[in-house]
Amino acid sequence: MIERTRRPVVVGVDGTAESRLALQWAIDEARNRALPLRIVVSHEVPAPMRGIDDPGIDDETADVDAAVSIARDQLDPDLVSRAVVADRPAPGILREAEDAGAELVVVGSRSRSAVASVVLGSVSSAVAHHARCPVIVARASKEHSPAGPRVIVGVDGSECSERAVAFAFEEAAGRGLPLVAVHCWRLEHPDEAQWDADAFSRRRDEHLLSLGESLAGFRSKYPDVAVTSSVLEGRAAVLLSESSRGAELVVVGSRGRGGLERMLLGSVAESLLHHAHCSVAVVRAAPR
Repeated sequence: MIERTRRPVVVGVDGTAESRLALQWAIDEARNRALPLRIVVSHEVPAPMRGIDDPGIDDETADVDAAVSIARDQLDPDLVSRAVVADRPAPGILREAEDAGAELVVVGSRSRSAVASVVLGSVSSAVAHHARCPVIVARASKEHSPAGPRVIVGVDGSECSERAVAFAFEEAAGRGLPLVAVHCWRLEHPDEAQWDADAFSRRRDEHLLSLGESLAGFRSKYPDVAVTSSVLEGRAAVLLSESSRGAELVVVGSRGRGGLERMLLGSVAESLLHHAHCSVAVVRAAPR
């Protein structure tokens, strides 16, 4: 078994502004969690050039060397390592994460890939879908909020939600940020609020009480984290996206299975990867 203290934070870099943001996220994570940092750059050799020296690898080597230099200036140099992987970016990052037993993977929201989508890069999407550990897709927050920087976490009472809450508390504690726990619920009969405001209020209070109970243990473990509970009626994907405006990070659980088999993220996680206004952390349910 790999000891937790040796499970690294793995980050993919490619020289883009987005990957530089991901690198800084990963450096902060490694420092806050007292973990090693593994910096990965992938170099896919075109089929016609296999077996021939490819000058393009010099660019990737320069990218990873620059990233290592930045990281070693901020961390214990002995805890920073690098890998140049002969593969496409997503499979390369995933394999390195799997081989290292990564605690966390960090990627940028876009890549150099020509097939990257307008909203979310193909690399970050693939890694978020298939990694077995939590994944942070780093994205610059372009909006400010009167509430200031904060960590948002979606809470629904499920096992994967509980793991997301644990991750969110650790993030908030490590970054010295307040935490906003958001529980979204839906009216069974949309018209009931129109004819019975008291019933609506009672339902909301029930959800607020349940949310408070689910957070109680974490509040005790992280007494220095300022926590706000928010109970909202409506679609979770939409409300969490709106809540992420001006935030540092939004954390959500996913029921999906990692690995090479095809899987689908939960609909809320999938939506946030595309539409959140800040970085997104996807936290898996425990493997069975």
